[in-house]
Amino acid sequence: MNRKKLTTGILLMAGVLVFTFVAFHSALADQKVYKWRAQTYAVPGSVGYKALEIALKNLKEATGGRIDIKLYGVGTLVGPFDQLDAVGKGIFECAFNAGGYYAGKDPAFAAFFSLIGVWDSTDDVKIWAYYFGGNDLIEELYAKYNVHYVGPALVGAEPIMSNVPLKSLDDFKGIKIRTAGGLGAGLFSKLGASPVKLGGGELYTALDTKIVDAAEFVSLAENYDIGLHEVTKYVLYPSFHGPIALCDFTVNQKAWDKLPPDLQAAFKTWIFELDARFDYMSTAESLKALVKMKEAGIEQTQLSDADMKKAKQISLEVALDWKEKSPMSAKIVDSIINYLKLKGSLQ
Repeated sequence: MNRKKLTTGILLMAGVLVFTFVAFHSALADQKVYKWRAQTYAVPGSVGYKALEIALKNLKEATGGRIDIKLYGVGTLVGPFDQLDAVGKGIFECAFNAGGYYAGKDPAFAAFFSLIGVWDSTDDVKIWAYYFGGNDLIEELYAKYNVHYVGPALVGAEPIMSNVPLKSLDDFKGIKIRTAGGLGAGLFSKLGASPVKLGGGELYTALDTKIVDAAEFVSLAENYDIGLHEVTKYVLYPSFHGPIALCDFTVNQKAWDKLPPDLQAAFKTWIFELDARFDYMSTAESLKALVKMKEAGIEQTQLSDADMKKAKQISLEVALDWKEKSPMSAKIVDSIINYLKLKGSLQ
């Protein structure tokens, strides 16, 4: 073998060795364990907290322990209305959000979180999100705050717990009602009520001390889990508020970018489990909670078909008004309304 061929062979071998070393090193790097923290809007012990806790445990197992997320309940690390900024700044890496809490940043957060009274089912929201551009719009919105939107998790009909009977739309006149802000506040204002923006962890005390007369909050199950039946007399269920609340899971953008592609893909697959678990657990436990509430003396009220129809029309008016609040609000509301018109839910 001449010297030129020998040199070439050595160089080729060196290249192979370097490539093998880099590939081996990259493989080792890909096995890095990502220990993160997450805060949720939900109160520890509630069905919303339990659903996320189980799903995060399954994510850890599915990734061989490479994604290990410690969960914190509402208000533990920061206040519930500060989660967006906290994730964006990297104070903690991820959050399970009630997007309406961030309407002060951009009203569009309230538009996708709960277009109150307009949706027909959780399935409608999922179809809009995954197949009619919803997720793309939400991702665009969160990106402005250095936050990556992983995907949605839906909860169905929200109840209204109260200390005054709510049997018609007229009964809302003059009451103080807790909301997450946003479109819900707009609807209740049109009904003559005074909306009060509070986090979920504040509801028990607010109802007990008569700061508010009524409260709408996620599912019946979560209302029962945090003891709202102990400080109220009535539950309006189902109400015109539900469906739907579109909650979501988000990650700090820099932290997301550092994940290898397979773990990013794992998150995108996992969000379907979280959504199903959150939705189905909430639905099942809510049915059980309703029975327990009635046994505890809570009276269930319902609106007439005429009032439900009227509430939906008022809700649509609020949504159309909401379009004017920001460019992203207009894009999201238009997208939702166009989808609902396409399927025949709206004229």
